[in-house]
Amino acid sequence: MEAFANPPMRGRHVSLRAVTADDYGFLAAAQTTEAMVVRWRFRGSTPGPDRAHQSMWQNVLAQFLVVSTVSDRPIGLVAAYQPNFQDGHAHVAAARFDTRRSPLMILGNTLFLNYVFTCWDFHKLYMKLPEYNFPQIRTGLNRYFEVEGRLRDHYFYGGRRWDELVLAVYREPWMERARKRLSVELAGPPLPKATGQTVTLQVPPVPETP
Repeated sequence: MEAFANPPMRGRHVSLRAVTADDYGFLAAAQTTEAMVVRWRFRGSTPGPDRAHQSMWQNVLAQFLVVSTVSDRPIGLVAAYQPNFQDGHAHVAAARFDTRRSPLMILGNTLFLNYVFTCWDFHKLYMKLPEYNFPQIRTGLNRYFEVEGRLRDHYFYGGRRWDELVLAVYREPWMERARKRLSVELAGPPLPKATGQTVTLQVPPVPETP
């Protein structure tokens, strides 16, 4: 019989922690910071607590805070949503709260994607994001994901219109390429220090209200 192993949710540098009601205040504050208020899911609007909390869970399959194991501080949020079990795909999204450029959120995403691919038989995961956020994850293009589609002039931000990019992470290529990164996070050498002032955001759309 093949050995059964749970997907790891804690590495040397980051862990995945379930979102609880105690986190709502922190998340509400995070989405209205100067760096995120126009880039996160509400894109400039400031909804009331009821709508903000409801939108966090609508069509969500799994959602975790990415937490630093050193400071025990949340540095980001990852989510899988809109699963299609018949055809074998879902959407994923991530928001990084920490404004410092560091590998921590990459490691959190690695743990999370491994979690999703281990728990469900999805053959690919979609990411949708505004084109103005793409430069912050460009280095992963054709290594961990591919561009599958583009919606022209889909967003308005900063006085101009931007495309929406539809990216896809394929199960087999990702599992093969991410295995080394995952092994480093679980038992590898220390990470370099964080630098810079960059925020990476890939966010799910806000559900339409009736």
